[in-house]
Amino acid sequence: MNCIRCHHTHQAHTDSTASDSLLRVGMCSVPGCDCNQYVDKIETIDEDLL
Repeated sequence: MNCIRCHHTHQAHTDSTASDSLLRVGMCSVPGCDCNQYVDKIETIDEDLL
């Protein structure tokens, strides 16, 4: 999945909490990118989340 701010993948963002959660992924590590937080767009609500 790509960040909606900088369009880089979530793997390109540093994981400051050492977890697999996409909600806690921090700054983008791509040189020249100033994105400071991974942002994901949730397009559909999964029934399991409710």
